[in-house]
Amino acid sequence: MPDFPIPETARQPGTHWFPKFAVSLLAGIAVFNIAVMIIGLLPRETVMRLSPGLIAFLLIGQLIIGLIFGLIYSFSWHSREKRNKIDSPKVRAWFQAILRYWLAFEISVYGFGKIFKAQFATSFTRNDTPIGQLSGFDLTWNYFGHSYAFAVLIAMLQIGGSILLLFRRTTLLGVTILLPVLMNIMLIDFFYRIPFGAFLNAILFTLGLIYLLYLRRADLIRVFFCSKDPLPAIDPGVLKWVARLLAIAGAFTLTFTTINRVPHSPLEGKWTVDQLIRNRDTVTADAWLASSGAWRSVYIERFNQLHLCPNPYIYDRNRSLDAGYSFDSAKHRIQLFFPPVNSTDTVTEAVTGYDGSHMNWEGMLGGDTVRLQLSRAME
Repeated sequence: MPDFPIPETARQPGTHWFPKFAVSLLAGIAVFNIAVMIIGLLPRETVMRLSPGLIAFLLIGQLIIGLIFGLIYSFSWHSREKRNKIDSPKVRAWFQAILRYWLAFEISVYGFGKIFKAQFATSFTRNDTPIGQLSGFDLTWNYFGHSYAFAVLIAMLQIGGSILLLFRRTTLLGVTILLPVLMNIMLIDFFYRIPFGAFLNAILFTLGLIYLLYLRRADLIRVFFCSKDPLPAIDPGVLKWVARLLAIAGAFTLTFTTINRVPHSPLEGKWTVDQLIRNRDTVTADAWLASSGAWRSVYIERFNQLHLCPNPYIYDRNRSLDAGYSFDSAKHRIQLFFPPVNSTDTVTEAVTGYDGSHMNWEGMLGGDTVRLQLSRAME
C-alpha cells in the first residue's frame, strides 16, 4: 500500500471540460504549426521576401486558430459526451497521438538542424565583433557553436527523445528526457532574447510535453511519493535534521564567506590611459602599434586581477601584461603581483588624484619610472 492515497482525479482521465479544451487547443496548434514549418521548404529567395509582418501574423495566427478550434470543439465534445454521443477515449487517443507525433517531428527538426549546422553555425562577422557589442542571440549562438560535439549531444537527446514519443509505452521516458532540454531552451530564448518565433515554439513544445507528463501523474505520484527505499531507515535522531540543515546552509556559508574574502575595490573597471610617461619621456599615442609596453587601457577586475593592455580598442591577450593586485585605500597605494609571485615580481604604485573618474599612478616598473594618467572608461 502507498504511504498516502493517490487522488481519484489522478487515476483516470477527467470528464470535465477543461482537459478536453487543453488537448483540443494543443492539437489545433500542432496541425497549424506544422503548416507554418513547411514554409521553410519554399525556395530561399521566396522566404527572404516574406515580410516580418506576415511571419508575425502566421506565428500569432496558429495560436488564434488553435484557440478557436479548442473552444468550439471542446464545448461540442463535452456536450456530446453528456449525451453519450461520442467515444471520448478514442477522441482523446487521436488528439494525444497528434500531439506526440507533432512534438516528435518538430523537436527532431531542431535536432537535425544542429547536426547539419543550421543551428549554431559559424558567423564570420559575429566572430570579429567585440563581445561587449554582441546581442544575447549572438552570445548564445557563439557559446553553443563553440563545440560541435556538444551541439550534437543536445541533438541526440532531442532526436532520441522524439523517437520515444512515437510509441505509447515509451512516451513517459521520452517526455522525461525532452522536458528538461526544452525548459532550458525556453529559458535561454527568453532571457537572451532569441527571436520570437523560436521562443514561441519552445513554449508550445514545453506545454505539449507538460500535458503529456500530466496524463501520467498517477505514475509519477506512485514513483516519487509512494515508493519506498528498500534499504533500512537510518534514525540518528536530531542529527538527521542538523545534517539536512548543514547540507544547504553550510554550502551557502562556505560560498558567501569565500566570495566576500575578496571585497570589491573602488578601482574596478576599465580605465583609459590618457598619458603614459616612462623615464620622463611621454609615450606617443600611436606607440602601442609597435610596443606592447605602450599601454592604452588598464582593466581592473574583481578578485584582484589586473591587465595592462596596449590596444586601445580591444583587449589583446597576447600583448597585455597581466598581474594580480591589492589596493590599500588608506595609504593610496596599489601593489601589483606578476607571476610567478616572488619579491622581484612585486611593484608598488602610488595612487594620487583619485576622484572616482580619474587617478594617477606613479612608481617603478621593470626598472623604469612610470607615471600614468587614467580616466575611467566604464565600471
